[in-house]
Amino acid sequence: MSRCWLVVLVAAALILALSSSAVQAQSFASVGNLDCNGYSQIQQPLKTQLVCADFISDYDQRGYDNGHYIGHDEPDIGIISTAPHSGNNMQWEFTLPRERPLPATQSFENFIAFWFSMALCDPNSFPKGACIADSDQNNPNHAGSALLELQFYPPGFPPLVTQISCDLTHWCAALNIDSLEVESNGQVNPNCTEPVNFAFIQKDGVPTGPPGPGNANGATMTPNTQTLFMNQGDRIRITIKDTSAGLLTVVEDLTTNQTGFMVASVANGFQNTDPNTCATTTFSFHPEYDTAKFDNFVPWAALQANINFAVEIGHFTPGPNGDGDADDAPCFPGPTVAGCTGADIDFDGTSYLRDWPDGTRMNATSIAIRSVAGGGIGPLSMSDDSGVYDQPFPIVQFETDVAGSEAACQPNGVGCVVPPAGAQFYPFFALARDRRDDRGGDDRGNCVLLFGNFSGREIDNFGGDAQYGAPNLAHFFGQNTGGPVSNPCLPQVRGD
Repeated sequence: MSRCWLVVLVAAALILALSSSAVQAQSFASVGNLDCNGYSQIQQPLKTQLVCADFISDYDQRGYDNGHYIGHDEPDIGIISTAPHSGNNMQWEFTLPRERPLPATQSFENFIAFWFSMALCDPNSFPKGACIADSDQNNPNHAGSALLELQFYPPGFPPLVTQISCDLTHWCAALNIDSLEVESNGQVNPNCTEPVNFAFIQKDGVPTGPPGPGNANGATMTPNTQTLFMNQGDRIRITIKDTSAGLLTVVEDLTTNQTGFMVASVANGFQNTDPNTCATTTFSFHPEYDTAKFDNFVPWAALQANINFAVEIGHFTPGPNGDGDADDAPCFPGPTVAGCTGADIDFDGTSYLRDWPDGTRMNATSIAIRSVAGGGIGPLSMSDDSGVYDQPFPIVQFETDVAGSEAACQPNGVGCVVPPAGAQFYPFFALARDRRDDRGGDDRGNCVLLFGNFSGREIDNFGGDAQYGAPNLAHFFGQNTGGPVSNPCLPQVRGD
């Protein structure tokens, strides 16, 4: 070997050594939010078992974080539209569930959160490419993409490190923005696989603590006097839209006339994460797309996620020690109901029993997502012409990623079934219609979307579990979907 080549190789080795030393020299807090799933090799989580976005790995396989499967069961409805701003400016209206007195099943036994989502730009997140805010020019296969989940937490969990109930009687909500960090070698970074920005919805818009994954602390995930607390049964309106400062989320309690909000901005301390070093930088998040057209999805999410509503189920087994399975822990003795909040990947917990809202007093009430007459179920986007929220979403899609958690589910679709093996029941969406109007006709503009175990007169449950359809191998492994269908609440044209 020539002396020239020797010098080059030595120099290259020195650069690599210095680079490695620089990575090792990064200073990270011992506890934080560098990994939503809690498996970072360099940091302990602030809270374990957060409600994290489920991701898929190479070749559309199950997502693993440091050897741990992190799949979540998230029955979901996707909302699809090609109308301008349907992907970055919309309103939802719904009524929060109300708990029934014990021994009725409580909401937190069925689910740990429900959430409303939106695709956001993050050039550091997979697939690590430039992202143009609010633009359908973004190619999902190239533009870096993060996922907003505006999460609502039911009352009743004790103040443990494993859950985020704000107290025993009220609902609260928080902005969660998840990113997926893939190193230059094509592997997820074991130190910051899925960093999360977290901020409660606040009456003054000021985070309780630093929301960024690199500087989050105990105050970040602790409600304070400015946190928006909502009563059971309150009617809620949420607005999610872009601003020059960053994504604005507003939660209005139409029952109490209280309002909370949060801006995902540099000023509020939001951050994105370097996929190679895990270093964080203040960053303002903005919507990725202008419209919610089909294929404007976050490419790494297990669901076809952009404008969606989902319920996070499968995290509760009753009893102070559950039923003794390896997937039960951690457990707690009460004070409301004793139970365990593990992954429940054998599908034998409360989420997979018939103990879901069904209109009886033996269960909590369901979330009730209202429609606006003539606007179908789900949100309305803002019209440039009117300046108000009056644009319906004409297409919906029921889906679930439960098959990704089924041990028997194979890439060819065999074993990917709903309900999953081991479950006695699987909850589903249903539509309650008021068929009475002043003409005696079918008033499809007046309807409510429910979730649980509803059937009977004036209920359309879309075939129950059949609404989730077959395995969707063309897009995401472990996902079942019935495919896009017309919004069922858009009014029919009636002749005179």
